Amino acid sequence: MKTFLAQQLPIKLEAAPLLKKLRIAADPHDEDFQSFSRMLDEARAIARPQYAYGIAAVEEKGTDTVLIEGRLIKSSLVRQNLDQTHRVFPYIATCGSELDRWSQAYTDLLENYWTDEIKNRALQLAIMAMRQTVKETYFVGQDLSQMSPGSLPEWPLPEQAFLFDLLQEEAAAMEVRLTDSFLMVPSKSVSGFYFTSQSHFENCRLCPMPNCPNRRVPYAEP
Repeated sequence: MKTFLAQQLPIKLEAAPLLKKLRIAADPHDEDFQSFSRMLDEARAIARPQYAYGIAAVEEKGTDTVLIEGRLIKSSLVRQNLDQTHRVFPYIATCGSELDRWSQAYTDLLENYWTDEIKNRALQLAIMAMRQTVKETYFVGQDLSQMSPGSLPEWPLPEQAFLFDLLQEEAAAMEVRLTDSFLMVPSKSVSGFYFTSQSHFENCRLCPMPNCPNRRVPYAEP
């Protein structure tokens, strides 16, 4: 399987969207603004969000199974979504171990919340860069759908092991790992795969979680 690793992303952690999200006034005399600005400067100096992806062959399709690069996925939803495609693009993206270690120095509840949002913003920028690269390289003028294990019961969290198996070397290079409970470290990391579909698919369409800050499409209530 051909893989790609991006560790030097030309992204910038801008203050404006974070201040808006955290409801901090851009007032140089405000204590919260001063503290947050100092923390953001620290984060900018070390931030290294990264991503990796590969091009994986869909080799066989059963009733509710799919064989990808010799690895079997048992999921009727995955089987349904990949019915008309012969390849997927497994990926892992992360805020970076540097930001994760930096954030652990902040134990104050409010400051910990701020570091969490800074890490989340770094992750989102990495995802945006990755999606744009995959879209412009392989899916020009085509649908680009996405699935992530753990977002829906039809493809549970333990299936992250499948993605890490495909991208072992890249995950190690990015210092991203799975715990015994299949959670990712750093916590601000994501995994999944891209594919093309006649009917665009996003996990969000089947997820009823209210007020999700990362929702991309409305919930389609059955």
